[in-house]
Amino acid sequence: MSTTTNSLQTHQQTSRLDFLFEAGHTMFGQCPSLSRYYMNEFQNTLTEYELTAHKPIARLSCKSCGQINVPGLNHRIEIIHQQSRKQNKTKKIIQSKNTIKSTCLTCGNTSLYHGSNKKKMPKLIMQQEPVIAAAKPIVATPSTTSTSPSTGESLKKKKNKGKKNNLKALLNKQQKPGSSSSNGGGGLGDFLSSL
Repeated sequence: MSTTTNSLQTHQQTSRLDFLFEAGHTMFGQCPSLSRYYMNEFQNTLTEYELTAHKPIARLSCKSCGQINVPGLNHRIEIIHQQSRKQNKTKKIIQSKNTIKSTCLTCGNTSLYHGSNKKKMPKLIMQQEPVIAAAKPIVATPSTTSTSPSTGESLKKKKNKGKKNNLKALLNKQQKPGSSSSNGGGGLGDFLSSL
């Protein structure tokens, strides 16, 4: 009998929490004050049942007023950098710890959350030679060593060079004995009209 009562209570608790959470999010765009009320009731119900929400769900709304946090609209987030230096026997390690400061613009409540730790290596290690060496040395070819003003101009020069070569080929074709422009091979006039 007691197990069915406990499961019934658990089902009622979860259904109430689900309703409050969804109602708070549904009413956020239509009536923000009603949304705050539902989210505040959601938080009070959690404490009443002695339950804790996961971090992402707990951080969705303000702990004080229940306002759903939307950064830039009704919520401000700042990242505070703190540096600490630790020294081992051989090297110094600089650690940077970020703290997230969350401010509700409705009630002015601020919350601090732990951020991530970042280890920075000493500059001497970063200035040393790279660990992985290139397999083959890169040999510069003459085409890569020539300095061109820009890629647009180099493409234009290549295009003009191609047209010049086509013109030379047509002139050579016309100068050969037995070739005529009436054969349908195209002549200088056809080439110039294509420009």
